[in-house]
Amino acid sequence: MNASIDLNQAAALAATQFLQHYAPEEAAVVTPYVEALFSALQSGHSFIWVSDKEAATLKRAALVVGSDGETPLVLNGRRLFLGRLWQLEHDLAVEIKRLATAATDDVDWLQASQNLRNWFAEKGSEGQRDAAGLALLQAFMLITGGPGTGKTTTVAKLLGLICDNATTLPRIALAAPTGKAAAHMTRSLHRALDGFDLPEHIKHHLLLLEGQTVHRLLKLRPPQMRPAFHAQQPLPLDVLVVDEASMLDLSLLLQLLKAIPNGCRVIFLGDEFQLPSVGVGAVLAALSRKTVLDEDTHRRLSEYLPQHAFKVAENPSALSQNIAHLHVSHRFGADSGIGCLARAVVSGDSETAWAQFARFPDELQVLHADMKHQAELLYHKHEKYWQAVDSGNVALAFGHVADVVVLTAWRQDAENFNQAYFRHLQRQQRILGNIPWFAGQMIMVMRNDYALDVFNGDIGLIMQDSESANGLAAYFPFAEGFRKIPISRLPAFETAFAMTVHKSQGSEYREVWLLPPSIGMANESDDVLSSLNNALLYTGITRARERFVFWGDKKIFEWAVKNQKKRQTALDEMINALF
Repeated sequence: MNASIDLNQAAALAATQFLQHYAPEEAAVVTPYVEALFSALQSGHSFIWVSDKEAATLKRAALVVGSDGETPLVLNGRRLFLGRLWQLEHDLAVEIKRLATAATDDVDWLQASQNLRNWFAEKGSEGQRDAAGLALLQAFMLITGGPGTGKTTTVAKLLGLICDNATTLPRIALAAPTGKAAAHMTRSLHRALDGFDLPEHIKHHLLLLEGQTVHRLLKLRPPQMRPAFHAQQPLPLDVLVVDEASMLDLSLLLQLLKAIPNGCRVIFLGDEFQLPSVGVGAVLAALSRKTVLDEDTHRRLSEYLPQHAFKVAENPSALSQNIAHLHVSHRFGADSGIGCLARAVVSGDSETAWAQFARFPDELQVLHADMKHQAELLYHKHEKYWQAVDSGNVALAFGHVADVVVLTAWRQDAENFNQAYFRHLQRQQRILGNIPWFAGQMIMVMRNDYALDVFNGDIGLIMQDSESANGLAAYFPFAEGFRKIPISRLPAFETAFAMTVHKSQGSEYREVWLLPPSIGMANESDDVLSSLNNALLYTGITRARERFVFWGDKKIFEWAVKNQKKRQTALDEMINALF
């Protein structure tokens, strides 16, 4: 984090030096604002608020402050942007309008009605049915929901509807921000396709789909990171599904949208309450709104889904017909501790959230220990995993990788825990000396490697291998099995018994431990504590399927629940202005 702050400060300094050379009088006025803008950028904000008096002063610096993206700074009312951030959000709004207003094929309402009735017959699937039915009408669709609400099931059936309604099978791609999320999406979609009665040729077509990273889809490759697909050379697709959309930053999203051809359907999936992207922006928060249909859309949807539950109004807001929210969790019911805790955290009710630990002691726990003792307990929890490692059974070892994970708010805390666990493994004589690699080491790839087909966020295992010079090799899940890669050929990687909550997105685990920042609560405005917020807490909790453990006290937990800071973005307003 310190390195990124230093880089941010260096960028601010370079910008102010340029302005001092380009327009010295105006630079004296805007320099404090430039520094504030780069600081805001570090926190993911695309603009800062200024007072009416400050806005009037800034307008007089006309050489560097404008309103249309032609100047280094842009003032829009009381919002002040770096010019490139204003342009980025403006261009995104333009692309979203292009996609959202595109026409779609006419729906065979008789066939669609029959499929919706047959494929969504289960009790509690009405929301999924309505989402799929509405998406059949829309070229641009956002489907949101928490874990277990059936986003992937819905999109599997939606793809079935689209294929069944098409004269020829469409060209479809599945994408996600990380390799891990893309692999999870593929597995989930393939499982979902076995859950309903599809025509065999359509099922075969959909089972051939494999998720990939957005970078790989666009063929974004270092060092220039210029995409092979763009507005002049669009993707050869009819349908694009993007999972974990909350992880997309504004820049990557714009590159993706520009590469989508006219006539291509776009379906985004995500959880609006999860952490936003590491980069600037909060895409799902900006796009999310209540679903409201106009009379024409209501009429067309009612031809094949008259029982839909969407509200209807004369002039609904922009994109309100391009979104559906799934609320019924099939993983966490009304009597689920993890589900109740997640809902209380989203509501911001810290007292109710804390009370869930006492209400559901089998699912939720609060514990206290130093890292040495935490590492000892984790080793005990990993008993079956280490037995699988000792047996040399790669598949069995991978089967226990998701038994328990340690999540942290800060990268440094994840590194500290991995070091503590390393020392415990040494005491258990699983590691001899200070060698960097060992059998059973969970690793996470930190950089994309297209030649090896491994990507940032991918989880692998180092296992014994008699064919390797050092007796060890790395293994990664691949298709229906596992792929062995020599350790010396791997891109940068790190130990991953513990990882940040950000890095865990797109994954789920049987048991999750969340460690708050290790620095105390002496100052509640401290940057350390600002990193432990509502979205991070919710994301950590919802990685767990069966059990969640918080390693901290009530004060820190309640601080996180109440800390609901939202990123500043003007994307929503820019979209509304275009419609």
